[in-house]
Parts: sequence; structure tokens; C-alpha cells
Amino acid sequence: MSKNFEKFWVGSVSFTATEIFDDLNSAVAVSVPSAAAKIVIDNKTISYDFKRIKEVTQNANTLPTPGDKDPGGRESKKVSERKDNET
Repeated sequence: MSKNFEKFWVGSVSFTATEIFDDLNSAVAVSVPSAAAKIVIDNKTISYDFKRIKEVTQNANTLPTPGDKDPGGRESKKVSERKDNET
């Protein structure tokens, strides 16, 4: 069986999400965009950083390519607080 190599990147991008609601109370109740939201990516802010390379078998499952899933489909959590040291 032949082997391939899978390369991973991590990155970030700025985007704007807009969604239409029937009333103010519905809009206030929603904390993250739903699948109905229109998401516009700012192409000037896309950045990629090399993460790692992994040896994989030819029929291995890979990560989905960008754009296959709606980024509004999951809830975000703040994992750590940024700590800037100013001098």
C-alpha cells in the first residue's frame, strides 16, 4: 500500500455575518449566526501558518476542504484570555 503525506495549516480570517429576523426579540435571543446567515469573508485578512506534515495511507479520511461547511453551524467558546505584557 502506498503512503501519502498530508500537510496541515492553521489560520485566521475576518468575516461579516448578517441574518434577517422577523422581530427584535428573535434577533436579541440569537448569540451566533445560524445556517441562514450570509457570511462574507474579507480575503485581505486570510492568513495561513504551517502546522505539521503527517504520513497517511492512500485511503485515509482527510479534513474537509474550506467552504464545505457553514461556519455558523457551531457555537464558539472562549478558551483562554489574551495576556499582553506592555512595557
